[in-house]
Amino acid sequence: MTGRAFKALPKAEHVIIDSWEDVFYRKNQNFRLQKGAQKLILAMNRSGFIRKGSKNCQNFGADSFYYCSPVRNCISGCEYCYLQGMLSSANLLAFVNTDDCFEELRGLLKAENIGKERKMLLPVTYDNDLYTLEKVFGLVGSWAEFLAAEKPEGLTVEVRTKCGTKAFAEAGLKASENMVFTWSVAPEENIKRFEPRTSPLRARIDAALHCADAGQRVRLAFDPLLAVGCDWQKGYDDLCALLAETGLSRKVEAVGVGCFRIPADYLRIMRKNAPESPLAFDRYEYKDGTNGYPDEKQALVTGYVKQKLEECGVPREKIYSYS
Repeated sequence: MTGRAFKALPKAEHVIIDSWEDVFYRKNQNFRLQKGAQKLILAMNRSGFIRKGSKNCQNFGADSFYYCSPVRNCISGCEYCYLQGMLSSANLLAFVNTDDCFEELRGLLKAENIGKERKMLLPVTYDNDLYTLEKVFGLVGSWAEFLAAEKPEGLTVEVRTKCGTKAFAEAGLKASENMVFTWSVAPEENIKRFEPRTSPLRARIDAALHCADAGQRVRLAFDPLLAVGCDWQKGYDDLCALLAETGLSRKVEAVGVGCFRIPADYLRIMRKNAPESPLAFDRYEYKDGTNGYPDEKQALVTGYVKQKLEECGVPREKIYSYS
């Protein structure tokens, strides 16, 4: 992986550091300034890769829910991203000891008794967009090779992305029952306004279609739903109409739906770093450590989008709500 990264970034200046923690977690860093000139830190992870999944995320009915972060941070700059509140650094941190991660997973699958009777969901892209960075790290390919070799029954590894390129074919990936690709989608207006340096909606849909047509499991994430402006419904009307027009609504195995929500501590940092953000200063309610839309508004927004998804051809049983 290290050699691949060096080859992909031939003009990069190499600096040897003693401890990635001292650089990545040092105090008084400015996340927004660093985002405009990100550095790449290659390091060994000695503290473990896999953690328990958050209650704010959808487990799609899995008995066991964990997540893995082989890379922290991504190259896009979504205004609502929780990473700006969770991490002090906006630099990319990539762990190169992938084999240690796989060995940790083998032990966890055994400890959790994952198999025919018990299922596990393991997202590997909560803190990154590995698919967008495939040419640099090749980590999606590494995971695909691991799953193809071991075929761990009961395990689903989720790769979530906003990427609009056909990296699935470019990386030479083969369809795997143990892997699912989830495209985050949003109305085009929201993408332009709140998701800088990400692919347009149509490019994401085309990439998802290409992946599904190659026989790979594909999901969609309407997350976060943003009720911004007096005519927010039209954006989701147009999005669902495009899913029906392209046929993607009939090819996905599931759709996750969830309104914007963020841990309260992260929101305070988000407001400090982005005082001009309409998302940071919208009206939210606090509940169990998390800020989100009031219950009535959340029910209105999710109910509206679910209805539109059904109208565009997604069966009700395939639509899941994020907490």
